[in-house]
Amino acid sequence: MLVHLALAGAVLFFAASALTAWRTASYDRNIQRLPDVFPEQRTSRPVPDPGQNWLLIGSDLRGDATEEKWRPGRARSDTIMVLHVPEGGHRAYVVSVPRDLWVEIPGWRHAKINVAFSRGGPALLTETVEELSGLRIDHVAVVDFAGFERMTDALGGVEIRLEQPIYDPTNGWSWPAGVNHLDGESALRFVRERKGLSGSDLDRVRRQQLFLRAMAEKAASTGTLRNPFKLDAFLSAASESLAVDSGTEFDTLRALALRLARIGPGRITYLTMPNGSSSWIDGQSVVLQDRERADRLFARMRSGSL
Repeated sequence: MLVHLALAGAVLFFAASALTAWRTASYDRNIQRLPDVFPEQRTSRPVPDPGQNWLLIGSDLRGDATEEKWRPGRARSDTIMVLHVPEGGHRAYVVSVPRDLWVEIPGWRHAKINVAFSRGGPALLTETVEELSGLRIDHVAVVDFAGFERMTDALGGVEIRLEQPIYDPTNGWSWPAGVNHLDGESALRFVRERKGLSGSDLDRVRRQQLFLRAMAEKAASTGTLRNPFKLDAFLSAASESLAVDSGTEFDTLRALALRLARIGPGRITYLTMPNGSSSWIDGQSVVLQDRERADRLFARMRSGSL
């Protein structure tokens, strides 16, 4: 997933000077490039803001590292986040967009926002997010579930601290209060499951943000940075799991990694796009928008004053 792990991958990506040049080139070759994410014929894109905006997509497509991260009708965007790095700032922001948010999909109709990815891939989801937010998306990164598991296991698992226990009565899964060690399989279960939980999709967003923060801290720890074998395993898993827009070059990822490393995990703020109540539309449970509050949030992001 993570996409929402693209951030954690970026924290370390290409930061290993101890690794040889041929390994770094290997990471770059592993990364899949997605063509036509920003179609030339589309002229109605928002004006760029002074910062940088990455659309992070977690795909539920399963498969080996050689498979494409999106095929028409085969995958959905299980996680949607916007990584916002203001120009010259010392903070970064990750804004989650609920996958069940009811939106207008350009050129089609109203539907849950994750339908945009299933119907038109990264290009249509990017266009949908741009029209929803007024932000100009600079780059797109996609991670699938298999990659999520490999990245977590490559770090030796991740520890999360829960203030209250979580129990999913549908599947019988539970996580006690206190520190929980999650390997790749259990981590995927933790960030994906929503059935039987009171907050449904919004509860899942909160768990994703909690895990992402913990993973970023583990990835940036000195224990990982100073262990060339662990670092190589993580970077290999991350690069094999990552797909980016064709305009994202090696140096683009390097620059993002260095900037996030300077900012540090503790100065990355996690937010959720303001939303209204849940509703039932066309036989499905959806999350309604709170346009007034969302517009204020996106306006501050565009101006660099968040």
